[in-house]
Amino acid sequence: MPAAPRTNRNRLILILIIIICVSMVTLYIRESDDGPLHNVQGFFLDLFSPVGRAFTRVFSPIKDGFVNLVHLPSLSKEKAELEKEVADLRRERLEARGLEAENEELKELLEFSETQAELETVGANIVGQSPDNWQRLMIINKGSSSGIKKYMAVVTEQGLVGRIISVGSRSAVVQLITDSRSGVGARSLRSRETGIVEGRNEETVRFVPMKEDADIKVGDIMETSGLGGTVPPGIAIGRVSQLKKRASGMALFVEVKPFVEFSKLSNVLVIITPEPESVILKEAQ
Repeated sequence: MPAAPRTNRNRLILILIIIICVSMVTLYIRESDDGPLHNVQGFFLDLFSPVGRAFTRVFSPIKDGFVNLVHLPSLSKEKAELEKEVADLRRERLEARGLEAENEELKELLEFSETQAELETVGANIVGQSPDNWQRLMIINKGSSSGIKKYMAVVTEQGLVGRIISVGSRSAVVQLITDSRSGVGARSLRSRETGIVEGRNEETVRFVPMKEDADIKVGDIMETSGLGGTVPPGIAIGRVSQLKKRASGMALFVEVKPFVEFSKLSNVLVIITPEPESVILKEAQ
C-alpha cells in the first residue's frame, strides 16, 4: 500500500512542472527582449556555444566521412564521367586544330597551283613514310589512275619535295630530295650558277656546283634548273646555309636547307605536265 502515496506525489510533481513550464513559456512570450528570461537564455547560449563549436569540430569530419563513404560509388562514377568528358573535349579540340591546319595547307596548295597556271597538278595525301634513316621515302594515295607517272616532280607551296620513283594504280612512292640517292638539277637564283642538289639522308642537302670557282654565297636561294628534264625549272629548293672552301682540286661544299618541312607534310601536289623527258638521266639515277 505504501506505493500509492508515492505515485500521487509523482503525479503532483509532474503537474507542478507542467504548470511552471507553461507559465515560463507564457512569461517568455509576453516579456520584452530585455526581460529576465531572455537574459537567462542568452547567458546559457553564451555558456554552451564554445562547447557546441568544439563538438561540431570534433564530430563534423566523422559525419562527413560517413557521408562520403555512403556516396563514394556515385562520386567515383561522376568522376569517371567527368574525366571521359574532359578527354572527349581535348580530343575534339585537337581534331579541330588538325582540320584547321590541314585546311590552311590545302588553301596554300590551291593558291600555289593557281599561280603556276602552266603546270597541271594533282593533289595527293601522304599515307605512309619510310621508317628508317637510310631511305627518305613517302607514299601518296594517288597513282596511275590519276595520271601519275614515274619521275614526275612532287611539290608544295614551299618548294620541291621530291619525285615519283614507283607507281601503282592508286598509290605512288615519292623519293624526297633529302634521300642520299636523289639528285636534281639546280641553280642559284642570284648568280645563276648551276649544279646538282644531292640528298644526304639528313635534314639538309648538298649543292655540287658545275664550276670549282662558282659564285655561291650563304643566303643564296636555290631553285630547280630544269636540266635533266625530270623536274621543271624555277621550283624553289632551299637556301644556302653553309659554305666551305675545299683544297685545290676538290669541289666546293655547299649546304642547302630545304624550304619544305618534311616532318609536317600531309598534302602535296604532283606535277603532271610537263612530263619528264630525259630518259638517260632517269636511268642513270
